[in-house]
Amino acid sequence: MQPLKTTGHSEKVRHTPQARSIREVVFGVNDGLVSITGLVVGVSASHMGSHQILVAAIAAVVAASVAMGLGQYLSTVAQNEYFLAERSREMREVHEIPQEEVAEVESIYRAQGFSHDQVEMLTRHITADKDRWVDFMMKEELGIVLDSMDNPWTSALIMTLAVIAGSLPPVLPFVIDTNTTTALTWAIVLASVAAFSLGVLKSIVGRTSWIKGGLQFFFVTAIAIIIGIAAGHGLGALLT
Repeated sequence: MQPLKTTGHSEKVRHTPQARSIREVVFGVNDGLVSITGLVVGVSASHMGSHQILVAAIAAVVAASVAMGLGQYLSTVAQNEYFLAERSREMREVHEIPQEEVAEVESIYRAQGFSHDQVEMLTRHITADKDRWVDFMMKEELGIVLDSMDNPWTSALIMTLAVIAGSLPPVLPFVIDTNTTTALTWAIVLASVAAFSLGVLKSIVGRTSWIKGGLQFFFVTAIAIIIGIAAGHGLGALLT
């Protein structure tokens, strides 16, 4: 008998929780880095003092981290509710139209390359227990593994900490140095280095070109800096 095969789809499902965590970290850090860098540069260009810039930046960090964390919590809750609703639907179909569900199990095994006898044996095994049957259909037909559902509070915490971490490079210089010009220079340098490093990290995890990944994140941050400078000068001109 040939060994049970694992489809590329189920392989993707197994790695989904880790992929989501990586996505949350990258998204959160990048959001904090880009948004706070743009804000710091913008308010600096409007000729605010170092203390005012720091207060504005901290307020923005708090607002952004709370908003992103709560948004992540709500989206995770919605996702989990969808998963559970799909399981209820599959369980109902197993009870109401078992013949069609058995045919679907057989077609899945045939697609994986099993012989006719193996398909019959595996189908009997799966369909002998309705919970196992439903879990199989959830994974193979819908790509959902209930054991991999995220904890909403954990996801929210990860997102919140990621946003705060991304906000540190453009904010810390204003904590350390009260000279606005010096602090702004260091904020831009640190934000640029952090953006490039984040892109490299993302590329290493995704096994893509680290140079391309680093430059992508660097240019996004550079755009935020340019827009921040333009907005800051415009705001400064309007207020004077």
